[in-house]
Amino acid sequence: MNLKKIVGRKLSITLLYSLPAVAYLILFFYIPLITIIIYSFWHGEPLYRITRIFTLENYVRFFTEKLSQNVFILTNLISIATFLVILIVAYPIAYFLARMTYGDVGLKIILLILIPLEMNYLIRIFAWRNILGENGLLNNLLMTFGLVEQPITIFFHSLYAIIIVVLHNALPYAIIPLYITIRSIPESLYQAAMDLGSNKLSVFFRVTLPLSMPGIAISFLFIYVPMMGEFAIPALVGGKTYMLGNFIVRQYLTIGNWPYASASTMSLVLVTLIVMFIVFKFLGVRRLYE
Repeated sequence: MNLKKIVGRKLSITLLYSLPAVAYLILFFYIPLITIIIYSFWHGEPLYRITRIFTLENYVRFFTEKLSQNVFILTNLISIATFLVILIVAYPIAYFLARMTYGDVGLKIILLILIPLEMNYLIRIFAWRNILGENGLLNNLLMTFGLVEQPITIFFHSLYAIIIVVLHNALPYAIIPLYITIRSIPESLYQAAMDLGSNKLSVFFRVTLPLSMPGIAISFLFIYVPMMGEFAIPALVGGKTYMLGNFIVRQYLTIGNWPYASASTMSLVLVTLIVMFIVFKFLGVRRLYE
């Protein structure tokens, strides 16, 4: 059997094995994505009235209409604020696991951190509703110990509730890349910095923090990108907080303007892709692959 036949046979086997994955991607990713793109360039009106003519009015409307602008800005602010809160919590945990544990103890603790992710996403949200609600666990404890006379409502149907629930759901996605990045910093760099007269605080700001920027960038993407399209958490615990995901779902299901909803969706995809490009380009993420 000559070389061409061997290569052709291996290529055929490889293509055969890849067919299920390719079929899955085409059926559940590319076809829906192309459909949304096509719809976004059609003229649409409420109650599912669609005119199949090419137009850019949906994109122009999304970026110029006051409501969509306000929702887009608010969603970005909430996403960034949520990331900062999660980073403040996740970084010390990741630093402790990477620098102050020995052997595989850190990995075992991370496995424990991952356990809540095995629970259904919606169940976790409803669990927080029961904790933060007016008659929930938090208010019952506060009233039992006499800390408050009436149930507090600030932590339910509010921006605070969104941040708390996202913190619980997204914390592992921030801890893991931070842990990997900090763990990969050579011990010799710390020893060299200490030999040159740096104290622990100086070593952190001059060695650990700069070299952990790729992990921070990955954590940002893991939190920012899903938050931009989040709709379940704001709908169930956010009250009047109206985010971009809720805006798009309302256009699809309530108003019935599919072309405008599709254009809003593709605008969201475009913005997140631009953010991802900036993060990968300027925040040193490529160092993770070198």
